[in-house]
Amino acid sequence: MDKGKYPPEKLSATSTTTRADAEPEDKGRFGTLLIMALLALLGFKAGLSTILVVLSLVAILFLHELGHYLAAKKAGMKVTEFFIGFGPKLWSFQRGETEYGVKAIPAGAYVRVIGMNNLDPVEAGDENRTYRQGKLHQRLLLASAGSMVHFLIAIVLLYFLLIGNGVRVDEAAWDVRDILPNGPAEQMGIERGDQIVAIGGSNVDSWNDLVAVVEASPEERVTVELIRKGETLLLSGRIGTNPDIANEKGFLGIARSAFGNIRAGPLEAIPEAGKEFGTLTKETISGLTDFFSPSGLKNFFTNVFNAEDVSSTQTDDSGGIGSQQEGRVVSVVGATRIGAELTNSGWAGLFIFLVTINVFIGFFNLIPLLPLDGGHIAVALYEGIRGWRKQRYHADVSKLLPLTYVVVLVLIAVGLAAVYLDLTDPIAL
Repeated sequence: MDKGKYPPEKLSATSTTTRADAEPEDKGRFGTLLIMALLALLGFKAGLSTILVVLSLVAILFLHELGHYLAAKKAGMKVTEFFIGFGPKLWSFQRGETEYGVKAIPAGAYVRVIGMNNLDPVEAGDENRTYRQGKLHQRLLLASAGSMVHFLIAIVLLYFLLIGNGVRVDEAAWDVRDILPNGPAEQMGIERGDQIVAIGGSNVDSWNDLVAVVEASPEERVTVELIRKGETLLLSGRIGTNPDIANEKGFLGIARSAFGNIRAGPLEAIPEAGKEFGTLTKETISGLTDFFSPSGLKNFFTNVFNAEDVSSTQTDDSGGIGSQQEGRVVSVVGATRIGAELTNSGWAGLFIFLVTINVFIGFFNLIPLLPLDGGHIAVALYEGIRGWRKQRYHADVSKLLPLTYVVVLVLIAVGLAAVYLDLTDPIAL
């Protein structure tokens, strides 16, 4: 290069710009390497199922914010940031007026739209692109977009779950998993994998049918009809009595396999997915209402202070989890552990977890209190009602700040307490 054609100050400016451009690139590489290293460490410590759950949760957060982002862009609002995580910035890049990136604490995600309320300062030239200046339907769409994405994800996952695995349990779909050595079943000639269809002249349509007939027939000689490798066989023998039960109920000495599920066809699964989503909706709303009631919060924090006295292995008589854990809100720590355990059982377990978590997050965000999305919906509706057929009305959000601070403190307290419980008294599946 002929330096004589370029003044020294221009050469200096050019080289300085090159170094400045390289610095963000170096930070981006460092952030990417750090994320990869953390994922590798997580996989080494916790296993592949945990990585799948963590990546799934990150994807859910991304799609939630993508819903807000797309709604804002469609309305012509200005989006200045789109980040996964909070805290220190690991890496980012600028595209147009928006900065995209990842931050160090993976506890959520956010999209920054300018002018969300009257307290948000905005340059005069951007005022017409603020959220607060948007039309009512645009503000409602933006505020609810995240939850709508969660509901869409849940319905799509339910559809594929219904056709690929099934959701409803088929109590007739079981076979003999294990046999007590020298027990009545073994003496009759029953083997692992057999499907019992009748006993003592009574049809067996479910496991409960078999239990009822056997318990009511101690020491009776019966004929057992079963299917073994596609062939129907008739066996006979005597039903015994359970030595561990004093009332001498009948006893066969077998254990069943897990029940199968009823799959739906591609067309049948469409309304079925909607029906299952409706059931989950009722259960989720009921659970949130109960938990955030005064008695629900009182019971939750009482359990926090009594956590040391509660055994995580304590179960009720039916083999389910104890009352201390029923309806309990879990933290990201607990959700990840539960999701990993379900994922270990197969893809259906992961789908069930993701459906549940999406429905929960979707409705949780719709609680009509700031700073949640439902709070913005409530404010937008209030403004719409106050400004109906009148001059446009803008609510003074400063009046809601005391309540908002209380909500934030409660959510922080619940979140920290949930983490503590998930560490000291993890929910047993």
